[in-house]
Amino acid sequence: MAKRSLMLAGGGLKIAFQAGVLQVWLDEAGIEFDHGDGVSAASFNLAMWVQGFSGTQIADNWRRFRPFAAVDVNWIQLPRLFYAKSLFELNPFRKKFFRQWGLDFEKIRASTRDASFNVYNFSKHTLRPVAPAEMTEDLLIAAASLPVWFPPVQIDGDTYIDAVFNTASNLEEAIRRGADELWVIWTTSQRGQWRNGFIGNFFGIFEATANYGYKQILARIAANNTAFERGAAGEFGRIITVREIRSEVALHYLFNFNQRRFREEVEHGVEVARVWCDANKI
Repeated sequence: MAKRSLMLAGGGLKIAFQAGVLQVWLDEAGIEFDHGDGVSAASFNLAMWVQGFSGTQIADNWRRFRPFAAVDVNWIQLPRLFYAKSLFELNPFRKKFFRQWGLDFEKIRASTRDASFNVYNFSKHTLRPVAPAEMTEDLLIAAASLPVWFPPVQIDGDTYIDAVFNTASNLEEAIRRGADELWVIWTTSQRGQWRNGFIGNFFGIFEATANYGYKQILARIAANNTAFERGAAGEFGRIITVREIRSEVALHYLFNFNQRRFREEVEHGVEVARVWCDANKI
């Protein structure tokens, strides 16, 4: 039987759409996964999956998400302007949302589900996939600590940041763990629309990095499959199937102030996933 990996790709707050897809995949279609992978804020969804939440529970947490409550300006750092540690902080997630969502790090560490939470160890310049047994609140915050916007996290003397500039979805790690099928939920925009200004430029760089890296690994998988079908070993030694849902999500990666739009994007994810499942006879 094929080993399936649930690939929760990074995409800032656009991952509310991802939660709607999970409601359909996990609950309505009853799809089971042998491994899960999360990058950036998608690690929050992965944590809920690892703990054993249903897809509907994950989706409901985003339906109730209040964006204003998530804003915590790093006032102490603002006077430093260009030398500020960050513009915002993720303390609201530590103090409010993790508790409201029902995250329990002891249950996550005790989970039998295989998963990889990706963080970047800047001190050692290594990408670190974190297993559930190692997961802490600090590591989960580090997974979403996008530079400039949120401060790095110090763990055991090392500096950790969001891994999204290294990989928006760690398909290689899933393959290394034996996955034959990669079920990807991709929310990073692929419109190719460049926006002016600091914020537009920053997230344009993010899109360039995320999309290029993703296309590169998809090309390697395609080359591997072609080689394998011709009788060669291929890079990965077996056929790798990619099942992907991608969408242009109306939410901004970071700046959203309307709770209704989060509910709408969760429902958008539900709708797209139902159509996708019908088209794929799932």
